[in-house]
Formats: sequence, structure tokens, C-alpha cells
Amino acid sequence: MKKQWKNINVDLNLLAEKIQNIYTKKRLKTKTTTTQKRKKIYILPGQTRHLTVMDITITGTPNNFTIETKASEYEDEAVKVGLATTLFGGGYIIFSSIKAREELEKLEKEFWTNIEEIIAPLANTASR
Repeated sequence: MKKQWKNINVDLNLLAEKIQNIYTKKRLKTKTTTTQKRKKIYILPGQTRHLTVMDITITGTPNNFTIETKASEYEDEAVKVGLATTLFGGGYIIFSSIKAREELEKLEKEFWTNIEEIIAPLANTASR
């Protein structure tokens, strides 16, 4: 999912920090990478055996930025491997991949439900 905000002058570093803190407080592993053009937050949900990650990417400028979320493709690959190996115990891989997908969907839905509450107090926090 992707959404754009305009004309609110948000400090994007502070926004990335606030988003990361929400998931850190939930005891989820997070990692942030920052370049001049984007901030990317990786969230690893729960205890899954597959490398499942929700990416939150912030791009743009304080007055015109976009946030996009995406479930990791590693998890989708695990489902394909599970399907291919069903005869050899791949059912477990499929089941755990589906559970991981459900966990990611829950995280993503929760994120989009609360993002406005995170951004609103940050209006006009960027240096002009």
C-alpha cells in the first residue's frame, strides 16, 4: 500500500524514528537504513522460521512525501518451495508461511490504521 502527504512539513528522520519506536516497544526486531532520498524501516514480525519482513519506505521531502509498505518476497518464495515439496514435508513450510503472511497483514493493517496519529503531531517539525 502507498500513500502521499503534501504541505505538512514533517521531519522525515523524526517520522522514521517514531515508526521504528512503535515496533521496538512491541519487542519486534527493526532495522532502519537511510539514504539522502529515502528512509527504509524493516520489521521482522514475531518468531517465524522464514525470513519475513515488512518494509516501510519513506521517500520525498518534508512537504511532499510518500510512505509505502510491502511484505517481503522471501516469505512468498517460502510458500512456493513448500508447494513444490509437499510430498516431502513441505506442508509445514506452507503452514508456517501462511502464519507469517497473516502476521505481516496484521502489522500492515495496524500501521495504516495508526499512521495519521503518528504524523499529525509532527506537522511543521522540519527545518525550513
